[in-house]
Amino acid sequence: MLNRAHLASFQSASWNEINAFRDRIASEAEKQHWLTDAAQCLTSALAIEFPSVVLARVFAVLPFERLPEVDAEVTQRFAEKAGAAELLVPTTPVLSLLGTSGIAPTWNNRAFSAGHLAIPLLSKELVEGAPMLAQLLADLKIDLAVLDDARPIDSRRLVGGTNQRFYVQSAKTALDARGRFIIPARDFVAKHKIETVFGMAGTYVDGMIVAAIIFTSEHLQALTVDRFPSIMANFRMATTNAVLARRIYAPTIAS
Repeated sequence: MLNRAHLASFQSASWNEINAFRDRIASEAEKQHWLTDAAQCLTSALAIEFPSVVLARVFAVLPFERLPEVDAEVTQRFAEKAGAAELLVPTTPVLSLLGTSGIAPTWNNRAFSAGHLAIPLLSKELVEGAPMLAQLLADLKIDLAVLDDARPIDSRRLVGGTNQRFYVQSAKTALDARGRFIIPARDFVAKHKIETVFGMAGTYVDGMIVAAIIFTSEHLQALTVDRFPSIMANFRMATTNAVLARRIYAPTIAS
């Protein structure tokens, strides 16, 4: 079990505390046989050790053909509801939820997150229609044009030690270039007093992208957020063997 030494806040955490937290995450993640279990360890630790975390989630981008049955069914329904079922092919990249923790009971099990369990990246147009998703992929420097050609996402910019971050300083007011709220769930933002939303991402040696997204009640400056993406680097190193062995989804979830 992780040492649950609560940190006061993202803002006040010292470098020593961040490094200790990062090492604990890596140690626990390395013990997990499945990537979903390791991702759950990461989100749980974030939610427990940082009191301002309202919701923390870990996603990976995988081709549709690699999803377990339940996730594939969710993906298919998503594509049908979007009126784009014909765009869903085996190689379609899907944003797949691996781990989730938060203040609501249903936010602590990926199986209960039907709306975000598996989001197919069907086309550039459809992705750009979702402000937060579009901003996330833009911040990760992903070229959305490849989606229209059913090509794999080019993740070379995230390979190795490079860690990208997603950052929305104010969930209450931040707008995208089209004048839309980047965090569109206005009731969620208001009810839980969401301030800053940030994420950290990187790529495994096989090209699979993994990202953590954190919704916090703290108002954080970019310099503060920039101290945390290295957590994802350690997480990736600790889980590389599971990824290369394609041990992504724990059987109890995959069914």
